[in-house]
Amino acid sequence: MKHIFDFLKSRDARMSCPFCGHEQWHGWDERVALDTVSESETVDRSTEAFPLTCANCGFIRLQSAHVLDDPRAGGDSHLPETGS
Repeated sequence: MKHIFDFLKSRDARMSCPFCGHEQWHGWDERVALDTVSESETVDRSTEAFPLTCANCGFIRLQSAHVLDDPRAGGDSHLPETGS
């Protein structure tokens, strides 16, 4: 999991939960597909995200799998490592 946090920090991403300020997250080991856009007829089945749940308050944030699989990395994947 540290690999993902290092990548996000390299992008100046905030690690803290916007609701409670804690920095412990669960959920890096799963991807979800975002099939539709609310109140739109748009369907983009290629949009995937990692759902992250704050271990303290339960806030859920989504991180784009496309960005974490950074295409500029020359084929090196930044996929989450399981475990902590």
